[in-house]
Amino acid sequence: MAICEVEFSKDAYKAYQKIANVYQSKIDIVIERLADKKMVDIKPVKGEKDIYRLRIGKYRILIKFFYNIKSILVIKIGSRGGIYK
Repeated sequence: MAICEVEFSKDAYKAYQKIANVYQSKIDIVIERLADKKMVDIKPVKGEKDIYRLRIGKYRILIKFFYNIKSILVIKIGSRGGIYK
């Protein structure tokens, strides 16, 4: 059972559906590990407050933590070059 609840924004969910199945399964594994508070490749995004990025191959996932309600919001999913714009 996950410690944190994970939610996707509308744009993130659309991008997730367009990604190849191989990467979708990798994203699922990483997000599940994050929700269980296990070690993942996560770093803060420079210039943004409370926004972090997860790296999965050529894709990046931008997330935001809500500690008071123990949830994670997946804000955006995209390729390395276009995710931060």
